[in-house]
Amino acid sequence: MSDPATFRLAAAAVLFVPALLWAVFAQSIWGFIRKRRPRSRVFLVLLALSCLFALHYVLWTLLVLAPSHSTRVLLLAASDLGAAALLAVGRHFARVWPVRADSPRPSWLGVNYGGAVVAASVFVLADLGAGGVPEAAAFLPFAAYLLAMGALTVWDVRRFARCGVWQPGRLDEYISADAIALGLGFAALVTSLAVDRLAGATGRLVAGGGSASPAVAAFVLLHAAGGLVIAVPFAVRDLADTLRGFVTTAAMIAATAGLVLGVHALDGRVADAELRRLLDLGAALGVVLVLVPLQGWLRAAIDRLVFRRSRQRWPEVHSFLRTLSPELGVLECGRRALAEVARAMQLRGAAFLLADGQAVTHGAFALEPLAAAWQRSAGALPPHAIGRSRFRDLPLPLLETLFEANVIAIVPVVSPRRLWGHVLVRTDLLRATFSDEDDQAIDALADQLGLVLDAAELLARTVAVERSLAHAEKLAAIGELAARIAHEIRNPVTAARSLAQQLAREPASPFAAEHRLILGELERVERQVAALLRFARREEFRFEPVDLGELARATLEAFRPRLEASGVTLELELADGVTARADREKLRQVLINLLENALDAMTAEATGPRMLSVAVANGHGAAALEVRDSGPGVPADALPHLFEPFFSTKPSGTGLGLAIARRTIEAHGGRIAVRAGRERGLAVSVELPLGEERAR
Repeated sequence: MSDPATFRLAAAAVLFVPALLWAVFAQSIWGFIRKRRPRSRVFLVLLALSCLFALHYVLWTLLVLAPSHSTRVLLLAASDLGAAALLAVGRHFARVWPVRADSPRPSWLGVNYGGAVVAASVFVLADLGAGGVPEAAAFLPFAAYLLAMGALTVWDVRRFARCGVWQPGRLDEYISADAIALGLGFAALVTSLAVDRLAGATGRLVAGGGSASPAVAAFVLLHAAGGLVIAVPFAVRDLADTLRGFVTTAAMIAATAGLVLGVHALDGRVADAELRRLLDLGAALGVVLVLVPLQGWLRAAIDRLVFRRSRQRWPEVHSFLRTLSPELGVLECGRRALAEVARAMQLRGAAFLLADGQAVTHGAFALEPLAAAWQRSAGALPPHAIGRSRFRDLPLPLLETLFEANVIAIVPVVSPRRLWGHVLVRTDLLRATFSDEDDQAIDALADQLGLVLDAAELLARTVAVERSLAHAEKLAAIGELAARIAHEIRNPVTAARSLAQQLAREPASPFAAEHRLILGELERVERQVAALLRFARREEFRFEPVDLGELARATLEAFRPRLEASGVTLELELADGVTARADREKLRQVLINLLENALDAMTAEATGPRMLSVAVANGHGAAALEVRDSGPGVPADALPHLFEPFFSTKPSGTGLGLAIARRTIEAHGGRIAVRAGRERGLAVSVELPLGEERAR
């Protein structure tokens, strides 16, 4: 390329490529800051770094194209001034970007930026030939400053880097690939300085003559390559926006240049001045008419060809959510919505973690590494969607697990009634950033999904209430029938029991043992009839503040002889001052029933330690009572049926004790539940509304 003008144009085009790349990245960071307003100031440092890189290469592009020597000298001085600031800001960014790094001290900042001011002063004075500093004397200080700051920056990055290559979701930490790219970039810049020193490339470009040489070409290529390689770690982490912006802007510039150059070529062949003016006007209008639709077409083409995202993906997802039936239930609605969003966004994996602890996953997503940290830190999440750049505001244990899971975004699903949970997203590098349209659509979808889940929950509650009412009507009918039958049975049983008692009082009778057996069986029938009548009749309650700890101690006192005789060890965890709003006598009967069941379960087993535990505590807004035993427990398939009337695991049980207990507790506005023990046995927990004394 022997023509100097053509060479300068080609060199300017090469230097403009990193300028455009850094400018696109700076625009992306500025858009993020303006839209998201992050609390961390590190993004301002990143914005300054990207702007200084773009400015540096823009100044060199203009320097190559500048027509006069004086202008080129001024541009060189401005470039060296910006380079000193760029190196200081780059080192500052390397120290503050990792979330695990400590903020630099004021003394460190003073040395860092103070050194940049001194270096910039020397560079500018040498470039302008002022202050008695010769231009040739600036090379060694500039090279030494670049080498020192580059080495320190690479060392800082390497100190915080983890092993590995670039992964989506790891925006707030360094990896070894960052240190390698940064080292290669600085190596290219240092090599360009060596070429400049040996061949005087900068002097030739500033002088304006004889620029078309291999040494100058090598200097330009190495200089541009350094900026491009250093930009790789940043561009990779924001690949979608950077690629979209870079290709679109480059295509628009190329189209504009081609149109303008074509019109000027026509102007040279047209002699009429009026016609030339019309051509110039047509060129201006053509630029507008080409650039406006070209931008939209290019973005749509990139989304379609590179990211495989169609413009209709969000309307399709909205239409799909409108077809979700609440009858499917909360989990199934969440599962189908997650699959549809993953299809539209070409996600590698996604998970919907519900606030109640349930989870739905789609694709490649491992929940195990997140489970522990999520339970501890999910409450610290903000009430809005957060992308990778907002992760640094999260607690460090949660942040570490998000990095390991390659999660790139967290979207809360919130309805007017409640927070349903959070959707966690992971994908590949190419699709790891979303546009403004994507962000708005995801927020709208989360709101729509929250409404669908509200409807599913309300429908489930309605169905449960209907079933409960039907069950209550069934039980009422059974109770009424049972009461009538019990009254009919009780009279002949009472007469037969009286006769059996008289026969049992005659020890000389040859059938004394049989008489005692008859009496025992008739008494058991009487107890079952009494329990049946109690279950059938409506009970009246007298509510008052009841100290659960005091009630438990008084009730257990009557059981101590039986506990000691059975070899049962009693453990008490009775908190003081836990007052429930309850009917004292009814609640005492419930506790007696639970203790009787526990003792029966343990004494039915011949071997093994026997342990009975009774605990009373304030269960975060409710009075909590728990009875645990070390008996053999019950089969897992029997647990859901223990509170059903007439269901019993004991051969002689009526199946009404726990049913009466549940009805009593629910009449208090509380709840009762049963679960298997940690190793063996059974645990029954009761929650009751707090009394007025405790509630205040």
